[in-house]
Amino acid sequence: MAAIAKLFLASLTLLYLSQVLPKKLALGHCELSDIEVEQKSTGEIVKGKTEYEVVINNTCICTQYNIHLDCNGFNTVVSIDPTKFRKIDDYQCSVNNEHPVFTEAPIVFKYAWDIMFDLNPIYSTIACS
Repeated sequence: MAAIAKLFLASLTLLYLSQVLPKKLALGHCELSDIEVEQKSTGEIVKGKTEYEVVINNTCICTQYNIHLDCNGFNTVVSIDPTKFRKIDDYQCSVNNEHPVFTEAPIVFKYAWDIMFDLNPIYSTIACS
């Protein structure tokens, strides 16, 4: 029975190494979905509005730049560093002044409004070297 369990575990490991891992590590296999946007309330109230912290991270080994998020209706009562996040028009915002966002180097900013806005990636350019 132990031999069957070891064989099963080895098979799962081999499957992961051959199917999932290469897609994350191989050049050119990054996707827009590798841009993760996480938001949470900080628990603070600023000018009568709930404050939120946004963390934008690139989870792929390749660099992504020209990152645009859907920010339809976005508003805030606090200033945001425009090099981190700025509105391009009523529907799109740019991240990191369209400069690269590297793996493990997230872009972080805060805003304050009545609601938490959906900030979903809609565009990026992927650069692998």
